[in-house]
Amino acid sequence: MIRTFIAFELPDDIKSHLGEVISCLKQKNRPVKWVHPEGLHVTAKFLGSIDESLVEPLSRDMDEIAALKKPLRVSLSGIGAFPDRRRPRVIWTGLKGDTDAMAQIAGEIDRMCARYGMKPETRPFRTHVTMGRLKMPSVVDLAQEVKAKEFSINRIVLYKSELSPSGARYIVLHWSVLGQEKGE
Repeated sequence: MIRTFIAFELPDDIKSHLGEVISCLKQKNRPVKWVHPEGLHVTAKFLGSIDESLVEPLSRDMDEIAALKKPLRVSLSGIGAFPDRRRPRVIWTGLKGDTDAMAQIAGEIDRMCARYGMKPETRPFRTHVTMGRLKMPSVVDLAQEVKAKEFSINRIVLYKSELSPSGARYIVLHWSVLGQEKGE
């Protein structure tokens, strides 16, 4: 069994920019476990532990979904927290732009995964990039500028997630290109 999820991949320059934002927030907020910049993404579907034999059929189905979609144009849009800023457990930056199309793709991925026996998502899809997590809600200072640079999201990726005390490490198992017949 391998721990997995499917996500929209962010371009390296956006990950780098968010890494700078995280560095600034890190200086003001000690109790937060921050995401390493190279691990930043927009989760479409957390799969949990799956049998490795599902990687190939999931990859094939991801290619079919991606082939019918076009690349997404989005930009970063500020910092927020779940469940809210007064009791944060997750610190995130939002996206604006083709977010309805992202939600539609995430819905298709969710339905695809249900065909393999995975539980359908019960919460609505919220377009965001998780930057940090708190074990216990705590007062945090989220006053930090996020540049609203527009960028393209071109790929959805099936990741394997390996957890360790220093943080999660994500390994690409498969990626599908939006608007192309076949991923690699």
